[in-house]
Amino acid sequence: MKKVLGLVISERKFGNSELLLKEIMSQIPEQCNLEMIRLTELSIKPCKACYRCIEPEAECRLDDDFNFVINKIKEADALIIGMPVYVLGPHGYYKMLTDRLLGAANYSRYTKGKPCVIVYTYGIQRWEGYSRMAALVFPRMLEMKIIDCWQVRAPLPGEGLLNPQNIDHAQYLGLNLFAGQEYTKGPRDCPHCGSDLFRLLPNEEIECPICSAKGTLKPNNIPDLSKPDYCRFWPGELENHFKGWVVETKQKFLAEKDRLKDVQKLYKDKDWWIKPQN
Repeated sequence: MKKVLGLVISERKFGNSELLLKEIMSQIPEQCNLEMIRLTELSIKPCKACYRCIEPEAECRLDDDFNFVINKIKEADALIIGMPVYVLGPHGYYKMLTDRLLGAANYSRYTKGKPCVIVYTYGIQRWEGYSRMAALVFPRMLEMKIIDCWQVRAPLPGEGLLNPQNIDHAQYLGLNLFAGQEYTKGPRDCPHCGSDLFRLLPNEEIECPICSAKGTLKPNNIPDLSKPDYCRFWPGELENHFKGWVVETKQKFLAEKDRLKDVQKLYKDKDWWIKPQN
């Protein structure tokens, strides 16, 4: 039996993120083992960049719930993510989780090609900010097949399901979770990763900050990234990064650590830290 994991990144019980995920999951036509995790009820600590997770089959050594979450994602046959937008971007816990993906090259062995649906809800028009770009990073790093990156305007708890069109689309996503193709990017989205934000470069060039593909703007501000010289999500590129550059950087640190400690010693007496008094 297939496993489907719903990842809710919201403190609000029975809010839009939770309800939309439950509607999607309830419409999956085949019998599946359904599980949900409310990420905000777990402990996800900041990454310490120790690089242990880049070793084959090595779990993160931090004493929190990350290993539980990533192992559940690895076990699942499909992942559905729901979260609200707060200040121009998705919930901060989502970024905390994404920052723990230095071991992505090892995790993606289990997640590559598996379907993923992202649902993010926001309240005020034009306050969604950079949410689409940020939401896409986690499943892209795991090389999943993104069925949809769905933006829903719903300021009030449960309001997303007052719109019949939202119900129809949620049901469509559930029915096509395993049968559907990767979603079609819009004409102003990056054709490689789906980001809707770009850097403006010299010589009338643009660059996608998520996948690093470069191109130009066509008339009516249509991005043309059809012939990039590089895209970090091309086959093998993420593995080259994490098992190449990251591993080499760790080895460089080990070789240079004594010299680096000499630099750090110069600043040890500049002890200006403050903490709240208990």
